[in-house]
Amino acid sequence: MYTISLNFKVTDTFETESQMDIVNSLLGAWRMNGQILGDQFPTAKTELGYLVYVNTPECDSISAENQNKYVKKYTDALTDVGLSKPEVVIVGKEPECKDACTCLSTDFYILYTTYVTLETPLRCGHCFSPVPLYQIPKTYDDEYYNIIRWQSDYQSCDSLQMNCTVGERFASNQMGRLESPLSRMGLEVSESISSKTGKPVYYYLYKGAGKSYKIEASRKCPKCNGAWAQSEPLHEIFDFMCGECKLLSNIAWNVQ
Repeated sequence: MYTISLNFKVTDTFETESQMDIVNSLLGAWRMNGQILGDQFPTAKTELGYLVYVNTPECDSISAENQNKYVKKYTDALTDVGLSKPEVVIVGKEPECKDACTCLSTDFYILYTTYVTLETPLRCGHCFSPVPLYQIPKTYDDEYYNIIRWQSDYQSCDSLQMNCTVGERFASNQMGRLESPLSRMGLEVSESISSKTGKPVYYYLYKGAGKSYKIEASRKCPKCNGAWAQSEPLHEIFDFMCGECKLLSNIAWNVQ
């Protein structure tokens, strides 16, 4: 993942509100197209215009070849409010994030995120590196709204259970129960990605607390009730994997 700066230079006199409306619309379009990550975009008014910092999956993520119809619409609209197309400066690589997947192909994907993760929630099943969303077919209209919406809701729940103050049980149930609204949404997203890519997409069911390691290790798949324990954890995280139901889970963290 990279941090880049975008310099929108003022070329004509317009109200700041009108200019920022278009800049924010463009940022939102880039986000929903998987070209920029997260939802926080530090912005500064400068003598020349507006300077915005964003995170991207790759150094060339916001190049024109990755744009969709919404990105093109708002990029073209910049000139209508007296702004230039942004000058892009690569500030550098984010030091604590994995590089984007470079596998030529993969047998499957994993839908996975956490409350501290800025990366795309789609992971390569082979290397577990994040897969930029613009590298797969669009899953909602001409963008990836359903994937990003699920990631945002999941990270909100993960924050609640990590804070251990308000809503911890609710959040854990949303993340760990197959029938929860969050899991149902995630499974729908997984199926959407699978139908577009032709690849299986595994969904992760979080497990935070358990009574004992022995009980945890004997757990069955919550959908088919079949055996799904792995001899070795997949990517050092997933102790359980059901190929039939496309589900992953872990032995409860408190008894590992």
